[in-house]
Amino acid sequence: MIAGRDTLPGDNVLATVHRVWPRRTAIGGLVASAGGLLLFGPRPSDDVPAGRVILDYWEKWTGAEGEAMRLLVDEFNRTQDTIYVRYLAINSIDQKAMIAIAGGSPPDVIGLWNFNVPSYAEAGALLPLDDLAASAGLSRERYADAVWPLLTHEGRQWSMISTCGSLALYLNLDVLESAGIDPASTPRTLDDLDEMNERIIERSSDGKLERMGFLHTEPGWWSWIWGYHFGGSLLDSTGAPTADAPKNVAAYEWVRSYPERFGSRELLAFQSGLGFYGTAQYPFLTGKVASVVQGPWMANLINAFAPSLRYRAVPIPVDVGELDAAAPVGLIDGDVLVIPKGAKHPEASFEFITWLQERARLERLAAAHGKNTPLRETSTGFVENHSNGSIAVHNALASSPRAFVFPRTSVWPRYVSEFDAAFQGLWLGEQTPRAMLSGIQQTMVREIAKERGGRRRREQSAS
Repeated sequence: MIAGRDTLPGDNVLATVHRVWPRRTAIGGLVASAGGLLLFGPRPSDDVPAGRVILDYWEKWTGAEGEAMRLLVDEFNRTQDTIYVRYLAINSIDQKAMIAIAGGSPPDVIGLWNFNVPSYAEAGALLPLDDLAASAGLSRERYADAVWPLLTHEGRQWSMISTCGSLALYLNLDVLESAGIDPASTPRTLDDLDEMNERIIERSSDGKLERMGFLHTEPGWWSWIWGYHFGGSLLDSTGAPTADAPKNVAAYEWVRSYPERFGSRELLAFQSGLGFYGTAQYPFLTGKVASVVQGPWMANLINAFAPSLRYRAVPIPVDVGELDAAAPVGLIDGDVLVIPKGAKHPEASFEFITWLQERARLERLAAAHGKNTPLRETSTGFVENHSNGSIAVHNALASSPRAFVFPRTSVWPRYVSEFDAAFQGLWLGEQTPRAMLSGIQQTMVREIAKERGGRRRREQSAS
């Protein structure tokens, strides 16, 4: 998903989306893998107090993020004497958890990415949480507007939130000031962003790019989002793909304007000399690129490698026709907690999840991860003490009526991989925006039809 994360929210997807097994091989593989996981998988070594219900909680976080959740788990274990939670960090968690569920021996709680929810729900791998959440008073009104859709699929609730983040545009105020731009100014439209870029660009004596104000491919983790900043979307209300809708085409015509204006080879040469995320040479920190699309965890990187850098986060600019300062546009991403089908103690599992939903605990976890709150109401101390001086911007984005989430379809991994692959061709001038999006549309029409057909067959077989 990314700074402050041990695994990027999409790395796992892109690594596995093209792995297609024949049906018989897949079934055999699941059985064998499930057996292997049960025999040789992670085994907790905690000394469990006698007489407690034991819950195994699988989570993807390691490092500082994992330690933040582990501290909360330890607190839960200390503050009551009926349940004991064992925290286990699992890599490739979305694959291994599904294998464990298929093998009939799942953990009791799983921490997934929110985009896993549709595929897990459609596979019958999760317990619905509607009634449990209602009985615990965990209603939609408690959460920021854009957070609740992360927890649901097709009108049912399947998960609860653990952390969330929103995407904003980070501005290096030192670079803006050096280019004669008022550091208090804010690019609100994409025209503003283009103008800012033009004023910041620097070239060497032989004409090579040395500094940019903005670059879509830096870091380039969200190739699919730009249509939303033109008022577009990737699914309609029926769940049908809309990749080639006019507003999406307009968005990628704007994206393509950069390699057309500056040259694909020139931009690639420029970016090849830039440092990587997670290092002191990251171009936003060094001033090589003056603005970057990132989440609130960006402050962790700044504080670690460039603590004196002056920065500010603002909503990602939009097409001029979509400007509404009271309703900014931005992606809301999140990590969720689910109870798998076959869990031995679902009531105890939900008791633990409910305990985590208390505001002070969610805020403590969010602060440790460098993220914004998933809740509608935020404590003053959370904002004042947060490591990110622009965290209020991220909170506002999560409550915006125009915030958007990963499209709720079980074939989303294929959708995003199509965008990632096609975006490269667009950037290199190998195809037009319309052709790129038309190709994605045709692929996704087939994929969604195939998925729906398979789902109907499974439902008919079950009945």
